[in-house]
Amino acid sequence: LKIRDKNKRTCPFPLNRVKLKNGLTEFKREGVDICMVLENNVKVAGLLHLIKGHMEDENQLGHYVNFSLKQDTPCEDGRVRHDFLRMRAYDPEIQEWVKSQAEGTPIRVQGEAKSSLGSGEMYILVRNIEKL
Repeated sequence: LKIRDKNKRTCPFPLNRVKLKNGLTEFKREGVDICMVLENNVKVAGLLHLIKGHMEDENQLGHYVNFSLKQDTPCEDGRVRHDFLRMRAYDPEIQEWVKSQAEGTPIRVQGEAKSSLGSGEMYILVRNIEKL
């Protein structure tokens, strides 16, 4: 496994990725533990928001469908905060399912937090989705 830093320099030693039973990923180098343990599991629920005009796109990872999960959170001062969490679905079955649902459908999404390779924009890579 090659790890690159922010200046696109490759890590000078080879790393092996080890998936742990608790969902964490650990990186090892020739039996020596590296101080890098990652956990990247996201599970959120809210209302489906279909993004008009820019729902489908493609990049070096493939074709995907963009949509958002809307969460309304009450603030301490009585206002309601409207959060729109950006989602990307690369799985064709999930893409078709999302496109067949109505705006405002209550859903639960499981996936991984990612950032776009180009813009750096944060999104959730959808691995599983279900109607609530």
